[in-house]
Amino acid sequence: MIKLKVWGGAGEHGRSAYLLKGSRVQLLLDCGVKKEGAGEYPLIEPEIVKELDVVLLSHAHEDHSVAIPLLYRMGYQGEVWTTRETREQLDTYFRAWRRNMERAGHALPYEEGDEQLIRYRFLEDEAEGGIWFEIVPGVSVVWGRSGHLAGSVWFGLEMEDKRIFYSGDYTSESMLLQEDCPSDALWQARLPRNRRGLNAPVSQRWKTDIRTAVNGGHVVAEEPSASQTLPVAASEGVLRSHVSAGRIVEQGDAYAVSKGVEVNKASSSGLLDLAIMDAAYGTDRDTQANKLEQLEQAIHKTIARGGKVLMPMPSVGRGQEIMLWAQQQFPDVPIVVEQGLVDGLKQLLRAPYWLKEEEEHIPGSVKEAIGLFLRGHGWEMPVTKEERERLLHQHAASLWFIPDGMMQSSLARWYYSQFADDGNNLLLLTGHVSAGTYAYRLLQSPAKHGACEVRKIRYKVHQGWKDVERMLHQVPARHTVLVHADQTETDKLREGLLSGKMVSGKGILHSLSPGDELYL
Repeated sequence: MIKLKVWGGAGEHGRSAYLLKGSRVQLLLDCGVKKEGAGEYPLIEPEIVKELDVVLLSHAHEDHSVAIPLLYRMGYQGEVWTTRETREQLDTYFRAWRRNMERAGHALPYEEGDEQLIRYRFLEDEAEGGIWFEIVPGVSVVWGRSGHLAGSVWFGLEMEDKRIFYSGDYTSESMLLQEDCPSDALWQARLPRNRRGLNAPVSQRWKTDIRTAVNGGHVVAEEPSASQTLPVAASEGVLRSHVSAGRIVEQGDAYAVSKGVEVNKASSSGLLDLAIMDAAYGTDRDTQANKLEQLEQAIHKTIARGGKVLMPMPSVGRGQEIMLWAQQQFPDVPIVVEQGLVDGLKQLLRAPYWLKEEEEHIPGSVKEAIGLFLRGHGWEMPVTKEERERLLHQHAASLWFIPDGMMQSSLARWYYSQFADDGNNLLLLTGHVSAGTYAYRLLQSPAKHGACEVRKIRYKVHQGWKDVERMLHQVPARHTVLVHADQTETDKLREGLLSGKMVSGKGILHSLSPGDELYL
């Protein structure tokens, strides 16, 4: 039996950390922070850290990576498996986190030296994407590109007779980045069993057994009501119910019969045992095309009235995509880009494996479009304060791309001070805004800070309703945990998926929170 323990990331946006504890092996999926106040760290259990066999890291963003040095501070001696591209980005994210905490007057729970203790292993050195390999004795892994960030991956795992999927942060709608469909590897790849010493086919070893959801470490036995029981597909031999915040107990066929719940004993080999699934956008049904249309309308309206558009972005990620898109959509509008985002674009050009070949919104190949942009056509990059002030005075209607999506840096705040007094200007936020950050305060109460319009239009780098529906069909599992969003949102998404019968025959949907446990 394997236990999933949520150290963070389910029922909240940030500090992703999922412990998988088996009878022989313990591993951790990601270990990040929440960008609020002094930083909120995962609910790490110190006594377990020294027993961890391995840590898998999906990508470099702070909410998945920045608490890893804390593991080494607590005595972790093992390795962190990730991609080379992620490793190259991590020092920048660690440094930015230290700087942000120092600027805010908060102490880190670890020292800079702990970052140097991290022992990295690289997935692509062991096996190509889509190929299973043994990562530690008793655990086999397959990985693929997740489309979220250069270097970002999803994982498939097999340990102690269970198969598990972890999406990391996933999107199939990036303009620049390629994703690999996980079902291709999970259903078609074959494990190198001669290396693992396992002879029985996986389908024979997937069992129904006892599957219990535990809330806050306490088993709660409740009788499933009619509204909590999903239809049973004829091809699946699993008792179906959904879990409300981890409070429904499922105890196998005997329990089901005693409670009058229908059970079909057909083969269940078509299901994974667990899927931890990115659902960051909750009930949002928009596609990327919808988001781009909304962005275009907001920018066009501002440009038409002679205003400037300020767009703060993470140094690596959606900023590069929106920059290239904006240049195509507004070819006659001056574009100003800060160096941090230009460096992120150069980084993409050095990592062609993670790029798409072509994209409908970008003429020619993606690689050629990036190269053309970097040759400096149609945009300007200021380096000094004097150059920034000159360009602000020179351009009326214009687009301004700056690093730091949360606007915590002194540079981002300086830019806003230059935009704040003109009601024709627009501050356009395109991603998650953490509570307590400067961007959050501007979004909540713009009038307190100036006349500049403040809007949030999300550019998709995660999954929403329709994306989760698609992934549920691609990687059906006995247990699917919806993560990376506030629990109110995952509750609504779960209920909506159930009421629409989109998960009939696909196991149990969970909306959990930090501290919850789930037994497979």
